[in-house]
Amino acid sequence: MKSTSKANTKMIFAHLCDQMKKLSAGAISVEEAKGQANLAKQATNLLNYELSKSIAVAKWGDDIEVNDIEE
Repeated sequence: MKSTSKANTKMIFAHLCDQMKKLSAGAISVEEAKGQANLAKQATNLLNYELSKSIAVAKWGDDIEVNDIEE
C-alpha cells in the first residue's frame, strides 16, 4: 500500500491477500508476514475508531465531545 493513499478495509484485505500469496511462494518470511498482519490489525483498529466516532457524532451531534486522534 502506498503511504499517500487513503486506507479502507478493501485495500487492507487486498494487501493481506497479496502477502499470503507472497508467503506461499516463499517471497517473504513468516516474520515479515506477521509484521504486515500486525500493521493491518492496527490500521483496522484505527478505521473502527473513526467509524465509531462518526456514529457517535451522528447520534448525539453537539451533545458529545470527541477528540481527534490526529491532534
